[in-house]
Amino acid sequence: MPTAAESALDVTNTRRWPRYQANLPVLISAGGDPIPGLANEISRSGMALYGGVCLEPGDLMKVEFQTSTKLSVAGVVRNRSGFCFGLEFLTLLAIDEDAANPAEFALPLPQERLRDWLARHRGDVSLAMASAFLLFSLFAWDARPSSLGKQPSLSVWERALVKLGLAELPEEPALAGNPAVQVWIDQHTALYYCPGSELYGKTPDGRFTTQRDAQMDQFEPAARAYCQ
Repeated sequence: MPTAAESALDVTNTRRWPRYQANLPVLISAGGDPIPGLANEISRSGMALYGGVCLEPGDLMKVEFQTSTKLSVAGVVRNRSGFCFGLEFLTLLAIDEDAANPAEFALPLPQERLRDWLARHRGDVSLAMASAFLLFSLFAWDARPSSLGKQPSLSVWERALVKLGLAELPEEPALAGNPAVQVWIDQHTALYYCPGSELYGKTPDGRFTTQRDAQMDQFEPAARAYCQ
C-alpha cells in the first residue's frame, strides 16, 4: 500500500522523472511566517513534504531547503493527505544524479534561471536596450555622409548634447585661400605654414594636411596670409 508521501507525489504527475528519497528540513511559506517542514521525496517537477499548514489543492506554496545553498522553490499544491502535501514546481529542477544525495543539489535549470532573471530585471534590460539604441543612433548619425563638408571636431558627449537639442554646433570658420593646398601645421603653436615658407615641414611634431582642414581645426596661417 503506498504511503501518504508516495500518493502525494504521484498526483503531481512526476512519474516521467526519477524520484529521490530525501530527509531534508525545509521552511514552508504560504502567506505568513515560515513554518518548519520536512521533504521526503523529490523529483525535477515536484516533491512530497510534511508541514503544519492549512493549504488546499490549487494553493501556492514556497519552500526553502535548509541546506548550504538555501535553495527556494515555488509550487502549486496538487493534493493533500493530512499534513502531507504533493507539490508541483512552477519551474523544473535540474538534479545531479551522481551526487551522494541528489535532492540536496537540486538547482533551477539554466533556461529557467535566465527566464526568472529576465522577469525580475525587465525594467533594467529595457533601459539598457534603449541606451544602446540611442548610442547606436548617435554614432550612425555621425558616420553618415555630409553634403555640408566636414563639421567641427566634437567629443562624443558634445555630439550627444547636440543631438538631444541641449547644445548647438559651433559655427564653421570662414575659409580663405586655396582649400586643397597642402600646409604644415604646428601642434604647439596652432599655426600652419604654406609651401615654400622657411619652417614648412620642419617644426617638431607637425604634420601635413589641407589648408581647409587646418582652418576647420582652428589653425591660423603663420604669416597672417593664406596659402594660394
